[in-house]
Amino acid sequence: MSVAKRKFHLQLAGLVILFFALEWAASTFVARTELPYVLSLLAYILPTLPLFGIFPLAIIYQAQSKDKPSSARRMKPVRRYMMRLAISMFLYVVFLMASIIALNQFALSVQIKVLLGVLTALPIGGVIWAMARFIADPDVNEFERMILTRSLLMSTALTLFFAALWGFLENFADAPDFPLYLLVPVFFGLFGLVQPFIRRGFK
Repeated sequence: MSVAKRKFHLQLAGLVILFFALEWAASTFVARTELPYVLSLLAYILPTLPLFGIFPLAIIYQAQSKDKPSSARRMKPVRRYMMRLAISMFLYVVFLMASIIALNQFALSVQIKVLLGVLTALPIGGVIWAMARFIADPDVNEFERMILTRSLLMSTALTLFFAALWGFLENFADAPDFPLYLLVPVFFGLFGLVQPFIRRGFK
């Protein structure tokens, strides 16, 4: 694995972990304070900004990479993957903003609140779908497909371990409640962190 590729993966993981930390801090801060409506909206939206740093990083990496694919065919699945990610992240921000505005401005029934929760979660399903489509794409290199599959399995196992560990800490040691939706950025942060180590195992 080249130095540039390792740096790229670590930067991606760093952005996701930053999103995770900011989202947790924002949700905790807003719950403990009585911020004006506009400030509380900004507090929830600002943590999503690091996610949009993924795309400039990917463009810079492709422009500077010394091991560029010899065939444009190998770049097609990457472009499709990035496009699906961009759409999913855009929808996530839109649905999150709409949900926060609706919850603060209107007296909603339980059914509408459930619908808002489902809509906000759907783009996360879109990210998972984009990853699955990328792995299944016939134009993806077999070695890259294997690395991604092993990385998914390892990051899933570590996320499950983290969830179990924190649950026991909450029950036994009065650790603060961990919002379940933050398991998603935990998973993606781990996904980025484990890839360099899995690649290193094939050297």
